[in-house]
Amino acid sequence: MFKKYRSIILLLGVLAILLSASPVFAHLMLIEPVEEGRVRVAFDDGSANRHAEVVVYDENENEIARGDVDGEGYFNYDPQEAELLVADDGFGHRAEYVAGEETQQALQRGPVVAGVLFGFAFIAGLFQYRIQKKNSNVQEESGN
Repeated sequence: MFKKYRSIILLLGVLAILLSASPVFAHLMLIEPVEEGRVRVAFDDGSANRHAEVVVYDENENEIARGDVDGEGYFNYDPQEAELLVADDGFGHRAEYVAGEETQQALQRGPVVAGVLFGFAFIAGLFQYRIQKKNSNVQEESGN
């Protein structure tokens, strides 16, 4: 019986270890408004991103300003025409901020990770089912 379900049991064991461990996840980059015309580019743990470049767009999506954040992650811009700010650090982190709106909130990681892992487990189960069905059909054909 173990042989029949070994991949599913192995996958569930890995999932249990991942969910029970104190996880360290990649962090989300945010653009936080500080005051009018000033934002801070930081990760969701509060640490500043010192490598981001910010591009400011007007309401017609025309680029009106561009620049790097300072050593503390701050960026100043002219708030009169700014509609959208986009920060990119070149390491795969990207954040957008619509001027005048509240800062986006980081996703709760537990449910997201659980959903992704459940999806992987479901796909693995489908493949395991197909393999077992194929093996069953092969055995039936060879027995007849």
